[in-house]
Amino acid sequence: MKPISYLQRFGNIELAVRKHGQGMPLVWGHNLLGSMRVDDQAGIWDWEELEEHCMLARYDARGHGNSDGSYAAKDYRWSTLGNDMLRVADSVTSTDGSYILGGASMGCCAALEAALKAPDKVAGLILALPPTAWRSRPMQAVRYKRQAWLSGAFGATPYRVLDYLPDARQHVDARRRLSNTVARGLATANPLYVQAALEGAVKSDLPKKRLLRKLDVPTLIFSWNGDATHPLSTAKILADTLPNVQSLVISDANDVSDWTATACNFIDQVSKSRKHRAARRAGKGNSANAKP
Repeated sequence: MKPISYLQRFGNIELAVRKHGQGMPLVWGHNLLGSMRVDDQAGIWDWEELEEHCMLARYDARGHGNSDGSYAAKDYRWSTLGNDMLRVADSVTSTDGSYILGGASMGCCAALEAALKAPDKVAGLILALPPTAWRSRPMQAVRYKRQAWLSGAFGATPYRVLDYLPDARQHVDARRRLSNTVARGLATANPLYVQAALEGAVKSDLPKKRLLRKLDVPTLIFSWNGDATHPLSTAKILADTLPNVQSLVISDANDVSDWTATACNFIDQVSKSRKHRAARRAGKGNSANAKP
């Protein structure tokens, strides 16, 4: 059976959503300036294998891929993207109303924002490639400001040049493959959406650590070495701050082949734990309602 793809309106925005599989929902968000198509082409995750362990719901964030967008930077702040993720999650929720949230880079940040807003609904978190945050954020914001200006001034022209160059993505590591795929995808993106999304990232940062310390949700974190945009330092701080981190997986970008299997095991554990908890609640309810 093929994945179901559709456009769904959430308030004033229409998002492209794709879902497939059965079981505990995993709602996944992509990186800044990425899309579902970019994730497919980058090949970091084996989506078909993940779909054997959960009901996988992926979507294009506002202003990305095939989703609606706007020209206002405030609409792309991570807190707003977290609200969008919750709306998608609630639309595909399981019978007990719980789900796993996850994503890479910007999607990772949206998942954290969403979990803080609805911790009782979130059964687990899969955080891949946490970006610059807190002390390391200002320098990255400067880079995004420059890139936003270039997008506004030159549009998609610089990225269209890539269509005339050999596609060497299959010969590079996962980090370069992802960045190259994102860049090629921008050749057909709305440059004003790109500009607004970058300006939204400039105004965003991860939640305060005092808030994250209260987020008692089973969490799995993935990171790799040698990426200034997604520094290992952020992943380590999250691992030390979040109270229920099951594992921090640190890889070389040349080999992320075990990421999908590790995520599948985590999904199975979270789903099993949630079922046991629901069964215990049901048992207590039956005992309380039993006649003497």
